[in-house]
Amino acid sequence: MAKVRKGQGVRLVLQILVVLLLSLLLWGILFFETARTEAALRQEPAAMATLDEVVCATGYMFRDEIPLTSQDNGPVLYTAANGTHLSAGDVLATVYRDGANTGTRAQAAALFDEIERLQAVDDPTYLPDYFGSYHTVMSSLSGGEIPGTDADVESVQAALALIAARREEKAAREARIALLQAELAALIANDLNASEQVSAPVSGTFYRTVDGYESVMGIAAVDTLTPGGLRALLLSPQSTSPMIGRLLVSNSWYLAVPLSVGEAERFAPDRVYEIDFLRTGESRALTVARVTDPDATGEALVIFRADGTPPPADFARSGEIRITVGVQSGILVPMVALREENGKQGVFVAVDGQARFRAVEVTAERDGCCLVAPRTEEGYLQAGEEVVITSRRIFDGKVLS
Repeated sequence: MAKVRKGQGVRLVLQILVVLLLSLLLWGILFFETARTEAALRQEPAAMATLDEVVCATGYMFRDEIPLTSQDNGPVLYTAANGTHLSAGDVLATVYRDGANTGTRAQAAALFDEIERLQAVDDPTYLPDYFGSYHTVMSSLSGGEIPGTDADVESVQAALALIAARREEKAAREARIALLQAELAALIANDLNASEQVSAPVSGTFYRTVDGYESVMGIAAVDTLTPGGLRALLLSPQSTSPMIGRLLVSNSWYLAVPLSVGEAERFAPDRVYEIDFLRTGESRALTVARVTDPDATGEALVIFRADGTPPPADFARSGEIRITVGVQSGILVPMVALREENGKQGVFVAVDGQARFRAVEVTAERDGCCLVAPRTEEGYLQAGEEVVITSRRIFDGKVLS
């Protein structure tokens, strides 16, 4: 009997433990569900806002350039850096002959590029963290005093370590540059049997990069340019193998932008538009020179003109751009708040603790938000109303807890 009672007692304890665990589990589920519901439901006021109207496209640059060529095919030793302004007759490079045609030009170009990249790295002794560390060490040693606290000692030790690391980095770069220069000299030494000096034929800005469009995408081509003509030009670059660089010889340049007919109609000749060059992060105000007639594909060209060095003058012939064509005003609403009810697009707003549907007319979208037209008719979203944002099911009349 005692064993039976003992077994019943154990079972009772286990049952109580199971009940307690289940109760804790239910409370946990209730707590997390409540938190999830609250987190998934929030309200934002519908506020008036303005957004730039933009057109995103690809722009193709037309500029007056002269390709610089050489009959020799060996290493090129440049005496002019990228972006250097040259006068007519200035020597910009010496080109050696690769008699065995072993591809030394490409090897030399790779060495030259790495040398320039390493030489462009800031001198560590001029960097702010180096100066700060040096000041810390010198301050601690002024008057021959040793830093008093452990923190002071650690600060000086860290500063000394940084100074040493910076100097080691500089020494490693200098050693690498010396090695690359020796390799470049060896390549040139193998081709010393013949060389040619290349000079600037006219005044201009020198760039080593070429793309084969220097002679075909000049300013003169813009006058009669059509959408089809642009496509044809892009398919006909010249060989870059004899080229060692180019001269930008005019500050005037043009940007041809292919657009659909509807988008092209938004641009007016002689009007100025702000254009963002997304690759370089620069913005320029450019004037519309003309808008071409559309071709059979329904595409037209908007051609802009400008003065000054083009933003991507170092290399890019084309690039992604963003054109500001105007400003729109309206009510700003998060895109995630949009719903479809009975064939109408709209949002839900909080009214006296309940969800009420409001129709909207979206006029623009940007960065996860949309701009909706202000409407005075009943049933449309009004500025100042609280827009309900939730990932859960919602309907007109739902109680918002």
